[in-house]
Amino acid sequence: MKAIILAAGQGKRMHAKMQKVLHPILGKSIVQYTVEAAQQAGICDITVVVGRDGESIENELKNFNSNVYFATQDPPLGTGHAVQSGMGRIADDDDVLILYGDMPLITTEFIKEMIDFYNHNDCNAVLAAVYHPDVIDFGRVYDNNGDFVEIIEFKDMKPNTKKSDWVNPGIYLMKGAALSSGLARLKNDNSQQEYYLTDVPKLLVEDGLSVKVFQTRDDISTFTGINTQTQLSEAVTHMRKRINEGHMAQGVRMIDPATVFIDSTVKLAPEVVIYPNVILEGKCEVETGAVIGPNTHMTSTIVGEGTHVRQSVTNNAKIGKDTEVGPFAYLRPDTVIGNACRVGNFVEVKKATLGDGTKMAHLSYVGDAEVGSGVNIGCGAITVNYDGKNKHRTIINDGAFIGSNVNLVAPVEIGHGATVAAGSTITESIPSDSLGIARERQTTKPNWKKKK
Repeated sequence: MKAIILAAGQGKRMHAKMQKVLHPILGKSIVQYTVEAAQQAGICDITVVVGRDGESIENELKNFNSNVYFATQDPPLGTGHAVQSGMGRIADDDDVLILYGDMPLITTEFIKEMIDFYNHNDCNAVLAAVYHPDVIDFGRVYDNNGDFVEIIEFKDMKPNTKKSDWVNPGIYLMKGAALSSGLARLKNDNSQQEYYLTDVPKLLVEDGLSVKVFQTRDDISTFTGINTQTQLSEAVTHMRKRINEGHMAQGVRMIDPATVFIDSTVKLAPEVVIYPNVILEGKCEVETGAVIGPNTHMTSTIVGEGTHVRQSVTNNAKIGKDTEVGPFAYLRPDTVIGNACRVGNFVEVKKATLGDGTKMAHLSYVGDAEVGSGVNIGCGAITVNYDGKNKHRTIINDGAFIGSNVNLVAPVEIGHGATVAAGSTITESIPSDSLGIARERQTTKPNWKKKK
């Protein structure tokens, strides 16, 4: 079994410079979903047909998929011509599935069902027909006890045309020889002067070949192509529901799934709890019993068992188990938080590691630092890591106590069990078990008034 996926076309109605099929839906591009659905149905040889500016599509798919080949349709002369452009790897005895690259909601289950129908019917071609009596922007499929008769486009239907409840989503499965024969006979005698794939089934019937109709009652949204920003947003809604229901079926609890956006690349363990207005993007992994609180936005972050993240933003961070983060914490890239830590409100951590049991309760910044276990970092303490030209590292060893409103001017090291007095600006390293004080003694001037 081979597949041809049609992904040519800029998508002018999107009003965007990006290729239409590259627009993202919850972690993957539109065309990525289509390719993966075909691959997961067992199709390993896939040709994606792109337009003359299709290099970006090729680069996108090469990053994620092997055994995907590319062909170029230039100039664009219709869907039939697009399939013809992708026939380079198709032999007469091949079975060929034809899909559109702008259908991200197509499912592996549907493809498998169509393949099974094809394999159990002695025919040269099968086309899909979706039950939807009221839709107006699809052509209608007509059959005679399962044998294909014709497709009538909606715009060509007359008042006396017999009604059909089955619409054409443009998905076909054909023998390579039949497909080649039909494509060779296509004509472009229409107002667009294009070669239409929808003409192929009728040409095959005229040649005496058997063409069957595979009827499905799957939701019509599964087969809707993305041509506008409105359709893109509708696809996000459908995909979000599909992803969230998949996680809940595996034991994830969502308080209000309609407000939760989870990328298809995210992994959630059973018994994870997700509160409203949560966004999980990229390669997030959340372990059993973790709680992701409301209004949290996490990107490619690993969260350990039993950890609770509240109203925070994290990006490429790793958080250990039984740790509390937030509310209003910001974990920037290359942050590693240990087990049983406390990273509190209005705390920012960047390119730093915090050992087990370390606490940063509030209003602190640690960047470019190695912080040991059991360290207490007081309110308003910061690592002064940037001198205006270069970044420097701070090392805080196990058991150290950093008082409130402390500046640690890097590069500097605080020894094991050392204490830094509140209000100090430390510019030199402090040995283990020592007290570092870097502030002037208080001076009080009695009876002093501010000059007017």
